[in-house]
Amino acid sequence: MLTPSFELFQDDIFLTIVIKAPFTKVSETEIFIEDSDFKFYSKPYFLRLNLPGNIVEDGRETANYDADAGTFTIRAAKQTAGQVFDGLDMLTKLLAPRGDGSAKQPTIEVMGEESILPSDALPDEEDIDWSVEQTPFMETSVLADGHKYGFGCLRSGVFKRLQSELCEVVDLRDPDSVAPEERRAQRKEEESHKFDDDHYLADLYQDDLVQHLLSFRPPWDAAWKQLSKGGKRKELVTLTEEEKEKMRKLPNKEFLIDSSMLPSVYLSLVDVIFCYMYSYRVTEGEHNVESGWTISKLSATLSWLETFSSLQDVMATCYRRCLCFPLHRHWSLLETVREDTCRVLSLGRRQVLKCLLDVQTILTDTEQRYILNDLYINDYCVWIQGIRNEKLETLASALRKINICKSDVDLSLEELEAAAQAVMEEEEGIVRKLEKLSMKATPDADSDDSSDGETDSEEDSEDTDSSDHSTDDQITGTDKEERSTHSDDINTQTDDTSTQTDDINTQTDDTVKQTNDTNTQLITQSHDTVSDDTSTQSNDTN
Repeated sequence: MLTPSFELFQDDIFLTIVIKAPFTKVSETEIFIEDSDFKFYSKPYFLRLNLPGNIVEDGRETANYDADAGTFTIRAAKQTAGQVFDGLDMLTKLLAPRGDGSAKQPTIEVMGEESILPSDALPDEEDIDWSVEQTPFMETSVLADGHKYGFGCLRSGVFKRLQSELCEVVDLRDPDSVAPEERRAQRKEEESHKFDDDHYLADLYQDDLVQHLLSFRPPWDAAWKQLSKGGKRKELVTLTEEEKEKMRKLPNKEFLIDSSMLPSVYLSLVDVIFCYMYSYRVTEGEHNVESGWTISKLSATLSWLETFSSLQDVMATCYRRCLCFPLHRHWSLLETVREDTCRVLSLGRRQVLKCLLDVQTILTDTEQRYILNDLYINDYCVWIQGIRNEKLETLASALRKINICKSDVDLSLEELEAAAQAVMEEEEGIVRKLEKLSMKATPDADSDDSSDGETDSEEDSEDTDSSDHSTDDQITGTDKEERSTHSDDINTQTDDTSTQTDDINTQTDDTVKQTNDTNTQLITQSHDTVSDDTSTQSNDTN
């Protein structure tokens, strides 16, 4: 028999059930109504619902079949007009059977009719003080199948039977023989070993990408803002057809959880949702092949089968693991992820269920991690449908009030940041000293350049005067050419001498002497008639 897709709607007087059965034989359709029990049969479909309130057959009920859409629309009157049937979107709870029965696990039972209550008639649970640390259950001896773990610590012996297939699913080796206290000690040791100072400081001071992630707005932000303005949760969060189909495939269970373990169940839920929020934000809602690893690795519940004693313990562990393993390790990012977690919890069980169903899909698509769905996520998806929204609201409020300091994660973050800041200040001091020395050296260099420029100008002027004087004293064409040649040679040598004088002051006297010798040779080669004028010109140039 096939379980058809279905939806339920209500008004003050009637309950409407829409059943999609496109391949049915309409002539053989049967509908049964008795109080909160509803049964639909139309070969090959069968649907049995345990409604959150009573409906009656009093002649006002109707049933119609739309052949084009392949849907039945069944309308029945409420026994009490005006009664609100809560939880009509919690399909797994509606599919739960009535009557006595037993589940596969000895610690999980489906109780009698009295225990299958609509969500608006759920028994009042004892209020949990989230700020008070609870004393975790201590096992005095190893049980036949080993220590307990899984949802509500209801499972054992799983890893012993499937050790070869599950050796890399969790970080804890041989979980069935390791007590909870020893698990916690091993976990903290591994985290301390994996923490990387350089990675943390790099993300702290080079945080451009982290700032981009902080600006991301997840889709439930809009619903949360409307809720904070007085909106109704039921109208703000809706389940998709795909999510409803996943709910129909969940097992029908009722859980018997020891009262001492109930706080731990809530706290582990916070742990899983926080790590899912981290993965969602860093991927900006686009899950990738690393998402399964990220969620299961960061969650101590999933990777170390951890149980928690307080919200402070949960947050310290989440922050600590998020600073040791993922790509982005930034304190402000973790604070934002915590606010995301608070908002999802505030939106109620429907939003939490959407997140858990997404986690279920991610882990199913990840090699070997599907077993974590069997141990935790599937049971959480069923259990959360029977939890009051008010309980989750108080949990979110308590989570916001938790004050997590860097010293709480026990990774010496404050000392590390202080050392890094001291080094940066020391480097900045060295840079400032070098800049001051550079500024002092700059004026001296400018003065030398100015002196050199003035000397060059004077020499250029002298060269010009000497050249003019030589030209005025020329007598004949032949003598003029010879004198010009000699004068050019003299000027060239004089410029070379002046350059040597500027570069090396200690050689000035030798250069002058060399210039005089050169001039003497040139004068000797000249005509006697111009020897006096040429000598005078050379002496003036020197």
